[in-house]
Amino acid sequence: MSNTEFEAIVIGSGPGGASCATLLQKRGVRTLLVEKNDVLGGKMISIEKDGYAYDLFPHGQVPMTQPAFHQIYEELGVADEWAPALAADDPRDIIRIAYRARGWKEYREVMQGQAMEDPTPFFKLWDIPESEQERIMEFMTEMVTMEEEELRELDDVTMHDYLLTKNVPDAIYSYLAFHANASLAEAVDRVSASEQILIMQQMMLEGGGGQYKGGFGQLTKVMIREFEKNGGTLIRQNRVERILIENGVAAGVVTAKGTFRAPVVVSSAGLQPTVLKLIGPEHLEQSYRDYVAALEPGWAFTSIRYFLKEPVMDVAMYVTYSDESWWNKERYDRCVAGEIPKEVILFMVNHSFYDENAAPPGKQVLVSGTICPPDPDSTQIEGLWKVMDEQMVKLFPNIWEATERREYGGPRDISKLTRDSVLPGHGGECVGLGQIAGQCGQFKPKSKSPIPGVYFAGADAGAAGMGTHQSALSGMAVADMVVEYLGELGADRRVAAVG
Repeated sequence: MSNTEFEAIVIGSGPGGASCATLLQKRGVRTLLVEKNDVLGGKMISIEKDGYAYDLFPHGQVPMTQPAFHQIYEELGVADEWAPALAADDPRDIIRIAYRARGWKEYREVMQGQAMEDPTPFFKLWDIPESEQERIMEFMTEMVTMEEEELRELDDVTMHDYLLTKNVPDAIYSYLAFHANASLAEAVDRVSASEQILIMQQMMLEGGGGQYKGGFGQLTKVMIREFEKNGGTLIRQNRVERILIENGVAAGVVTAKGTFRAPVVVSSAGLQPTVLKLIGPEHLEQSYRDYVAALEPGWAFTSIRYFLKEPVMDVAMYVTYSDESWWNKERYDRCVAGEIPKEVILFMVNHSFYDENAAPPGKQVLVSGTICPPDPDSTQIEGLWKVMDEQMVKLFPNIWEATERREYGGPRDISKLTRDSVLPGHGGECVGLGQIAGQCGQFKPKSKSPIPGVYFAGADAGAAGMGTHQSALSGMAVADMVVEYLGELGADRRVAAVG
């Protein structure tokens, strides 16, 4: 093979693409990884500059115990480098949650460790009477112990409709509505109950809010290092313009830096950009293109990074929400129409808690975020930034007073780093597609495309769970499919296909 001929080409170095390419190369598949940016990692990107090390957007690993990345490290033979910044059984207070019910003037707070062994503080936070507590415990236990087949029956049921059947108190509904926003970037009356309950199970049984020293970007660094160490080829700053389809099967890619051939093309550039832009319409039935175009995008997360002149925050995460701040579909639509909410949910990560080297001595860096429309051209983002800053002043005045400077980011940055916007209002998704009822679980888009040799890796297709974990699971599954497909082609056809 020449330096333009490979057995597999992977588009995009996000968690789905990086994990797939790294595993393929480890398994002896000659792989090319093409990334449109200079920086690697997609949404899973960390920045190191001016003595700071932090994620561009707030992340939290769910599950903490045996996430997909740990399995990848084990196969790569680098399990000794697996270094989560927090143990699932860490005894310290990790999360401070602030909640305000409708009618309350002030927020109430509770501290939480990694494992919620005693729900009593939460009952006090939510003002749940003793007469209701046993019923709520039974409801939570039912969710946590739900079997896979039971979850499957909820793939086309919204979390809102599921909660209506359980007649839960308003405070519990409000918490799970907030959780739908914070963990899935979706509306409680749109998100699939099966997907949200699965994440609740993993969070409560296997730990949530995990991080890594130096940020999530460290996972990308290790995978790409091993990819190249095992002979993989990486080309940065090289945009894929078209996926080559010849005689009805994958044949390679046309890029800004030339044409590269392979019998397998794996795209983690997003399902919609891949199907509607990179693959010509003549190669796919219109019904499939219509199906992909109709998939609903998840929301985005807009972020503010606060750089502090002194350490102020003493826990790993702050979470604030109220009965008025979480979004359902109606509240989201009002924001898109131009009505900026008076308060928002706020999720804030303290990188200095996880890593003593995340900031220069005596300083601190915090990464906050809230939900927003996924449209890269959204005109509401600056208004949401203003509300976020106002809440910081009101709820965390000591943090605000210690802030030296701030950095802002949103769906435009997400789209630039990851998926191109090929449909109006799409492109800046925090997670991806296929999280709503009827598009999730058994209804999730498949990783194997209708074109032999073309696959989709990432949160849009083929897996379930929290964002980065889901993406890596998808990448692992696609690596298995590719190895099987190449085995079916046989050695002679593998070479002939690229020659």
